[in-house]
Amino acid sequence: MFASDCTAVKLTSDAGKPYWFRTCDIGGNIWEEGTHLVSFPQGEALGLSGGTELKLEHALLGVTYGPLDTWLMDGVNDAGLVGGLLALYEGTSVPTARSGYLGVVGMELVTWMLGSCACAADVARSAERLQVLDVPMEEGTAPAHSHYMFMDRTGKCVILEAADPARPGLLTVYEDNLGLMTNSPPYPAQLDNLRWFLAHSPELNWGREGPCSVTLNGMTVTADGGADHCCMGGIFPASYASYDRFVRMAVLSSLNDEGRGFSDDRMLALGSGLMCPVIEPHSKGVFHYAAFDEEKGPAGSRPSYTQYLVMYDPTERAVYIRPYGVSVWTKLALGNCSAEKTWRHQVCQCPLGGVVERKSESG
Repeated sequence: MFASDCTAVKLTSDAGKPYWFRTCDIGGNIWEEGTHLVSFPQGEALGLSGGTELKLEHALLGVTYGPLDTWLMDGVNDAGLVGGLLALYEGTSVPTARSGYLGVVGMELVTWMLGSCACAADVARSAERLQVLDVPMEEGTAPAHSHYMFMDRTGKCVILEAADPARPGLLTVYEDNLGLMTNSPPYPAQLDNLRWFLAHSPELNWGREGPCSVTLNGMTVTADGGADHCCMGGIFPASYASYDRFVRMAVLSSLNDEGRGFSDDRMLALGSGLMCPVIEPHSKGVFHYAAFDEEKGPAGSRPSYTQYLVMYDPTERAVYIRPYGVSVWTKLALGNCSAEKTWRHQVCQCPLGGVVERKSESG
């Protein structure tokens, strides 16, 4: 499985600057399998998996996990457009694109958008002419179980999903969104689940006269006790199921005013702290599941943990990345990458870093 479970959220500083955080949750050890940062210069011609050539209109930088450098998990380009892919098990794809559409392999859609788009509006327009293709494997192909989130330097966000079985591989564009994503179920169902939770949370409804609501990224979601839902109760959800992480991050982001109390120089520290409730520890996966079965037991449990946490600063065109089990952040700005050729950059794996050690002073 190449698409990762994760949580992605937009935060905005007290100065109005947007930042994009995401966790990458998956089993195994992606670092032993070769995960690294990669930068591509503007004008580079990339041969993509689906046989399409992409001449980059924008230089870009991102995290790659897979056999090809073009398989980006997330990244940023020289226009300050940021984006990433997340697992969506209802996601659809096709072997070849139908007439009138351009086929892009699911694992390379982030690369395609960052290489050819300057803003969220460009992404939305480009999505209308694309069809998501299956992912090539050593033996045959696999469905591209992914959906995508992009944010530009103004903070405008767009979410893309190809989750309609009647339109396989064709993307639905959500320009009105919370600036938040996790994984399954598809986005409309995530919003319904949040509406149900808002109606049943005793904490959020304490002393409230009208219906509870949250507003994130300019979108308001209002409580609806009759909405379809996945949550098992109105108490604050603690599992690592994607719909529980969605509710948890939405509520915590709202309670923290989407980061607007954080200064730019503290955003990395405070924003990554806000992400802690969705960072999954290395465990046996008992709380990481897809849904509850008919007997109210967790279904689809599997070992998974947060392989890395990343923050993108679209103003600096920079990535900050911290692998699991590491306290030091690796920062790389696109402006410090080669403007002549593709370049691989290693991520620091030192377990300890940035620690100030003090001693008592005489007198």
